[in-house]
Amino acid sequence: MKPGQLDLKSRSTGSAYRVWGLTGGIASGKSLAARFFVEAGVHVIDADRIAHELGAPGGMAHEALRQRFGTADRAALRKIVFADSSARRDLEAIMHPLINAESMRMMRELAGKSKSGGQPVLIIYEAALLVETGRYKDLDGLLVVTAPEAIRIDRLVKRDGIGVDLAKQMIAAQLGDAERSQHADHILENTGTEEDLKTSVTKLLDIIGR
Repeated sequence: MKPGQLDLKSRSTGSAYRVWGLTGGIASGKSLAARFFVEAGVHVIDADRIAHELGAPGGMAHEALRQRFGTADRAALRKIVFADSSARRDLEAIMHPLINAESMRMMRELAGKSKSGGQPVLIIYEAALLVETGRYKDLDGLLVVTAPEAIRIDRLVKRDGIGVDLAKQMIAAQLGDAERSQHADHILENTGTEEDLKTSVTKLLDIIGR
């Protein structure tokens, strides 16, 4: 297994869990979609939350981040890596193996809580770079959340208190919706209200099962 991959292919037939990826560009609404999955009773593993814990003081990645970038502050790191592709690769090299190891531990823990003889537990794995890193290939399916760029820019400016130029730069540093969606099994279009997205999540669960 490569450091940037999830070790899911080693699962035996009849595994106790199945994992669908949930991804989308920054400010597309993937975290909101994840919340609706949780409200529907589905297990969600949030790679960004894991990354936050790893980079926090005392976390396994904290010292490595400080040594490489001079800081482990998330806001500072974000500005550094979105402006420098080499720095972004270094950040991913530090974080991805640790995130994947903790994700696998959590998946196995959730699977162990499933009822014997029951249906495989559905786990939604929310992560931003599933397509860019190729990790979606290790999953049982991929869900992609999309939203128009203008809406995403507005969300970033309001949510993070940043300027329009930085918001555009952050979006441009990632794959576009069209390219990401080419790898999707299902697409959640987040162009309406929160209730619209919640309805889409509910309908999707009827298709992929819980």
